Amino acid sequence: MEALEKIVRKLTWRTSQLGQVALAGATFVIVANIIMRFFGKPLPGTVEIAEILGAVILSLGVAYCAFMKGHIAVGVLVDNLSKRKEAAVDIIVGLISLFFSGLLAWETLVYATRMMGRGYTTAHLQLPLYPVIYLVGFGFIMLTVVLLRDVVNSLLVILQKKGSEAE
Repeated sequence: MEALEKIVRKLTWRTSQLGQVALAGATFVIVANIIMRFFGKPLPGTVEIAEILGAVILSLGVAYCAFMKGHIAVGVLVDNLSKRKEAAVDIIVGLISLFFSGLLAWETLVYATRMMGRGYTTAHLQLPLYPVIYLVGFGFIMLTVVLLRDVVNSLLVILQKKGSEAE
């Protein structure tokens, strides 16, 4: 399990770094557009590029955020529960999240394949959309892997504590 943990950590960190590069790129494009507008020559396709990079930023950063527990969690209902019961709640929530993130990953990849077959591009710059959609699908796959890891860790808490903690 520890080897899988290291692999998932490294992979989510690397994908988040790609998201950081996309953030820097989006910042550069927007600032360049502002400067060019000052000279009366705005960059063509700035909105398209910013939208695409926004999708990349979000999709490649969400798995690392989930891995590091950087998201907001409301623990009011489970704060007073034992570790086993809290782990049981985490498993239920994790399985629901796992189902939906897996479904999103699958459907996003199916959608990307459909967009590739149809040859859809952005309106102004004529950039193909399917690579970005595949990247978003990959981000959902990474999130699904992180959620699976969380469910397994919660299951291990229940199994390790079995018999040693009163219910």
